[in-house]
Amino acid sequence: MSFYQIDSRSLRTKREELAGLAARFRQEKETLISKESALLAMWEGQAKSAFHSVFVKNSGMLDAFSEVVDQYIGVMGAIADRYDAAEQKNLGRCV
Repeated sequence: MSFYQIDSRSLRTKREELAGLAARFRQEKETLISKESALLAMWEGQAKSAFHSVFVKNSGMLDAFSEVVDQYIGVMGAIADRYDAAEQKNLGRCV
């Protein structure tokens, strides 16, 4: 069985790293939306409608993914806080 050891500092570091990646993901999604708008201006008819429909569906999935990542980031912060509080309690320094 594997063993992992982590402390609140490294958890917060990973949380910040993930938050940065999440922000970059949102920026890239906005870039995609701009490019999709430009493509729609070049097309007409069924191809335009079909492409936009699929894009909107996939964009919704990207939004859902982003929300889950943001929730995970929040949970990582809460876990780090609880870890620190437990450490302080164990050391006899109630917070």
